[in-house]
Amino acid sequence: MIKLLIYIKHHLSFIWFLVEWLNTTVFYLLYGHELGNQLNGLLEKYKGEFSYRLLDNNDMYALSDFFSMQPENSFIFFKPHALDVCSLKKKNKDRSFLMIGVFDDQQLIGYCFLRCFFNKRAFRGKIVDVKYQGRGIAKQMGNLTTEICQLLKFRLFATISKDNVRSMASSRAVNRVKIVKELPNDYLYVEYLLKE
Repeated sequence: MIKLLIYIKHHLSFIWFLVEWLNTTVFYLLYGHELGNQLNGLLEKYKGEFSYRLLDNNDMYALSDFFSMQPENSFIFFKPHALDVCSLKKKNKDRSFLMIGVFDDQQLIGYCFLRCFFNKRAFRGKIVDVKYQGRGIAKQMGNLTTEICQLLKFRLFATISKDNVRSMASSRAVNRVKIVKELPNDYLYVEYLLKE
């Protein structure tokens, strides 16, 4: 099934557009109300030295600037979607794709996302400004995205390179990491589970 979806995505763009539209519509109908009622309170819970909030269309310029200010090696393992303003604005319209920013006052210093599917699965990604790394922000984003998935009763997944030692360490600080499958190019398909 996954191979078929990958083929459709790369070779049959019109059908992929319909698949994405269907997923977004069904996800929002099933979970949008519950998520909307509780997400702001959950984001507020994580407020401390830094604040967390959903990114809106107006934030896409700041997000694009954030990406442009990171060193090239920040994107060796982080390639979830296109990083230009136009692509980010399009992604931000997708109600099944939650884009969350971390702010130091008004400055965007971190970004995480949940790509949600109506079959109760989600995929997580996160990146922290190089100047703010080592301050527990990635761990907080991991906790936040895990808690959102708990709220929705979703299973949480990711793909991680075996060479991405920092990301794996950050993930293991928050979750029990179950390797579901080994993928090509030394990547792992993992599920994030609650620590026992």
